[in-house]
Amino acid sequence: MNYRIQFKSTNEKPKNLYFQIKGNDRKYKRLEDMETELKGEIKENKSIIIQWKWDYEKNEIENIEDTKDGEKIKKYNFTIYTTGE
Repeated sequence: MNYRIQFKSTNEKPKNLYFQIKGNDRKYKRLEDMETELKGEIKENKSIIIQWKWDYEKNEIENIEDTKDGEKIKKYNFTIYTTGE
C-alpha cells in the first residue's frame, strides 16, 4: 500500500516550536515541511512518531518571543490528512 500524510495548520504556531520525525535528526519549523518525508510504500505494520519540541530559555531575545507566543496562543490547531491506496 502507498501512503501519504499531510497537514494543514489552522492557526499560527509559536515561533520556537519545531517538529521531528522520531529516528530522524532533521528539525522542521512547520508540520507541512515534513510532508515530503511522510509518504511511501508500506509492506507491513508501520508506526510514524512525530515529536514536537519547544526549546525555551535559550537566550533573552528568544525568551521575549516565547513570552509573546505564550500570551497570544492558547493552543496550536492543525488537521492531519492521511491517504492510502
